[in-house]
Amino acid sequence: MNKTEVQKIRIDIVSNDQSALSMLFDQDGRISRQGSGTLPADEFSVVSENDGSIFTALIESLDDNVFEHSGVYDHPNKAGEPITYSVVFLGNEPEVSVFEFRLGTETKDVGDLMPYFDQFISKAVEGTNQWYAAEKVHASQAAQED
Repeated sequence: MNKTEVQKIRIDIVSNDQSALSMLFDQDGRISRQGSGTLPADEFSVVSENDGSIFTALIESLDDNVFEHSGVYDHPNKAGEPITYSVVFLGNEPEVSVFEFRLGTETKDVGDLMPYFDQFISKAVEGTNQWYAAEKVHASQAAQED
């Protein structure tokens, strides 16, 4: 797989069976997001459409060479609370490239790939923060009107 084949991006962060972050982007501009990446979990979930610019920016930030390193990385020394970071790139079926990191919140020495995807996840969160916050305000106002 290479980045030109990616049609959807799925990002999840789970700790202690709680979803700290769940995001899905597709090339047509559909975005869904739950959480901010921290615990306690933010249960607010929203789906929306945009112009696809966030998806495009995420894809453009990728290095094609990263795809050859896909796989599940299960760190043997999970210091702190268990946490799993997952980034999945989906293309035309059956094209899927999975990056999953199972470690602890205090785990040191995670190599170079985890920090790379940590930055990728941060970019996805930052790119949707304003929209996510506005949707939360809108939902809160709508709930108060009911």
